Amino acid sequence: MRDPYLCFSASYTQVALKGESSSQQETRLGISTAKLHRSGIRSTETQILGFNMTITFATINLFNYLAPPNAYYQFDNIYTQAEWQKKKQWFSQKIKQLDADIIGFQEVFSFDELRNQMMDLGYPYVACVDEPIVKDGYIYSHPVVVIASRYSLRQVSAVHGTLPNQAAPFCFNRTPLHATVCLPMLGDIDVYIVHFKSQRPAESPAAPHHLIDEWQQETLGRWLSTVQRGFEANLTHQYIVNTQKQTGRPCVLMGDFNKPLHHEEFQGLLSQALYRRPETQQPLADYALYDAWDLHTESVEQPRKATHYAGSTGSVLDYILLSADFAPFTQPMKSYISHYTVLDQHLINPSYELDNFSTDHALVAVTLKVNTAPS
Repeated sequence: MRDPYLCFSASYTQVALKGESSSQQETRLGISTAKLHRSGIRSTETQILGFNMTITFATINLFNYLAPPNAYYQFDNIYTQAEWQKKKQWFSQKIKQLDADIIGFQEVFSFDELRNQMMDLGYPYVACVDEPIVKDGYIYSHPVVVIASRYSLRQVSAVHGTLPNQAAPFCFNRTPLHATVCLPMLGDIDVYIVHFKSQRPAESPAAPHHLIDEWQQETLGRWLSTVQRGFEANLTHQYIVNTQKQTGRPCVLMGDFNKPLHHEEFQGLLSQALYRRPETQQPLADYALYDAWDLHTESVEQPRKATHYAGSTGSVLDYILLSADFAPFTQPMKSYISHYTVLDQHLINPSYELDNFSTDHALVAVTLKVNTAPS
């Protein structure tokens, strides 16, 4: 088993000298001030630069990860052995490239296969909380989410919730996963893996008889999918906040949201105050979540890469959200984002020979530099 404390390499632990210019600090410390600016950190404000450990989180949609001779969704969707090995090899190469410490996976049908693959890649802790649905013994639907970690998992459980005035638990389309991971320097953190409801219309109980009926059913079905996605996001948020209230632990939420984060159904995830009551922002600050991209690109203008394409139209569907503990303005500062990585070559300039059994999503990773200086 890989020793988790060997995953890190020391880079710098230096004291910023009073009166130094930014360029002098860059020369002496060997760190780019621009990198600090990308995380909202100004070198003149940073008295102790002790960020010499890294933690990387990644979210990966595996796109129908199912070992043959089983089929996904319909009877003829079956990989050959050669295709299956090619798919696994592609992901192994990308996972090595990302070098993430904790990975959240979506669209997993073959959990045992993935667990074995990840253990071979140096991830001894792999878990899920649900099972796909199997029809006729080999046709799989409703894939699950999975976490893989280089560090020990203290607990793994299913996210649950109940809608107001409802006695029965809410039924997620794909059950979110909650894991508590023990990290060096940071201690225990909560990691949530999600795959929210897709944009496909919810199925109608009756087949339409006319074109107008079909049209109306599709319109209503899309709205019902949006409602389901909104319930999933907001109940997950309630679960996260309740856990934070009980434990005070930092958290990371990541996965395939299936719609851009600015859409209405996700507003609760980024809410920081009660409506038209700005005075409530400070009391709620400890429970706020932040898009890692926004923390990374603060004060820096650069276009955000799409993580999914419908034809030539790109959208950002895959996200990593961080609790306020990881925000650069939190004192004492625990970490800052040094890299935000999007592997999208297979989407924007694919090679059929290399990428034909890959995924229809980009792979997203966030690297945190962790403060190891004495407080």
